[in-house]
Amino acid sequence: MGTYYRHRKTETIDVPYSFRCEQCMKESGTLMATIAGMEAEINSNYKQLEDKKRKKLDEHAHQNLVRAAKEAYTNATEKQIYSKAFKDECPYCHKPQSWAVSGIKDDMFTNPIVSVIVGLIAGAGCYFFSGVEENLIIALACIGIGIAVGAVFLIINVTKMQNKKKQTAGVTQKNTPVIEWTAIQHILNEQQ
Repeated sequence: MGTYYRHRKTETIDVPYSFRCEQCMKESGTLMATIAGMEAEINSNYKQLEDKKRKKLDEHAHQNLVRAAKEAYTNATEKQIYSKAFKDECPYCHKPQSWAVSGIKDDMFTNPIVSVIVGLIAGAGCYFFSGVEENLIIALACIGIGIAVGAVFLIINVTKMQNKKKQTAGVTQKNTPVIEWTAIQHILNEQQ
């Protein structure tokens, strides 16, 4: 059995933004949101990647960054859903902003769905590949645990969203962040 090495790379880019605090009405000044693409990975038999594979890894990482930047741009400009990369805490009064609730809503079901899927896969694996007689019981336990963990994640996410809504409910003026997309226009213009 041979040894192989995982080579990973993640690309990020900073996007300047600012906002007027809905609580104290002060300007935040220029802040930076770091948008990160999904991690790219290539397996190799060697500790050092040869040039061809290194270039392929770099290309995958860059494509993932372009995809993430375009998604953040489209969500912000067309749907008014702001990525969690855009921190909403006021640098002066340290209170949250109402526009950040959309980012929590958008990401609310990710962890619960992943937990349920992992539970289903583990349950199927236990049922079909377990060598014991109680494989159905073990499989159902795995599925149950996956569903329970998913429910816990969902409760946590709903609680976070409700807390943020409660903290921003009394604002008199709802503002949105001013994001300087021109700083990453070269990324947004790239074809995938």
